[in-house]
Amino acid sequence: MNKYITCKICEGEVKLINKKYNLVQCSNCEFIFCSIIYSQREFITVYDGLYNKENAVYSNHSIVEYEMLLKNKSINVGFHRSRLLKKHVLNGKCESVLEIGSGIGLIGCYIRKENNTIKYTGIEIDKESFDKSQFLKLNTIHADFTAINKIEESFDVIMLWEVIEHLQDLKLFLELAYEKLNDNGKIILSTPNYNKIYNHPKREEDAIFQDKPPVHLNFFTKENIATIFEINKFVKCMATVKKFPYLEIKSKKFYIDFLKSLFNNYHGSTIYFEATKA
Repeated sequence: MNKYITCKICEGEVKLINKKYNLVQCSNCEFIFCSIIYSQREFITVYDGLYNKENAVYSNHSIVEYEMLLKNKSINVGFHRSRLLKKHVLNGKCESVLEIGSGIGLIGCYIRKENNTIKYTGIEIDKESFDKSQFLKLNTIHADFTAINKIEESFDVIMLWEVIEHLQDLKLFLELAYEKLNDNGKIILSTPNYNKIYNHPKREEDAIFQDKPPVHLNFFTKENIATIFEINKFVKCMATVKKFPYLEIKSKKFYIDFLKSLFNNYHGSTIYFEATKA
C-alpha cells in the first residue's frame, strides 16, 4: 500500500493525528489528509456504491433531485451556495463556468434557468450521474478532474460543491485550475469543516464526523484551506463557516448547538470558500 510520506501540498513534515483513518497533518501548512494513496478503480467503485446502489447513501442526489429536474420544478441550492453563485456566477459579468464533480447537473440546471447565456461545463467521474446530466442536455464530460487539461477554453469561475475533499491529487487540481482560470478568475466551493469534531467533547478517539477514507481524503479548517490556496498562488482567499446547525426540531442537541452558535461557541458543519487567480 503506497502512502504519502510528506505533505502533498507543500512537502512539509507530517505527523499522524488519526490512526484509525490514517490521517496526517502537515506541520507547515496544517493541511490534514489521508496518507494512503488509492487507485482510480477504487474511487469509481466507491462512488458507484454511494450514488447508484439500492439504498445508497447519496441516492437523494441521483434519484430525488433528478426527478425534480426532470419535472422542471423550482431548484433549491441552499442559502450559502446561492449567495456565492449570485456573487460570482450570476453577477452579469461571468461568461463561463466549470464545475468539478457536477453530478446529475443540479447546479448546471440552476445556472441555465437563471441565465442561459452563461457557458456551463461540468466534469463528473460517475457514469450513471453523467448519463443523467446528458439526458438533461447539459454540457458535461465523463472523466475525473484531470480532464481540465484537455479543455481548450478557459473559465471565469471554477466551482466545487462538496467535492474538494474527494480529490486525492489536490496539488495537481490546484495547478490545473489556476492555469484554466481567466485573469481575476474565481474558485468557489463548499467542503465539510474538520473542526466540527469539537462540537462533540465526549467523542470517541479518532471520530471525524464526516465520511471516512476513501470517500473523504482531505480535511479542511477555515485556516488551512486559505493557506493551501495561498501557497498555490491564489489571492483574496475568504473562508466562511456555516454559523448555525442544520434544523432538527426533534433533536435536543440541535437546541444546545443553536444556543452555542449564538455565542460563537459552535463549529459549523460546512466551510464556504472563494479565492481569486492573481
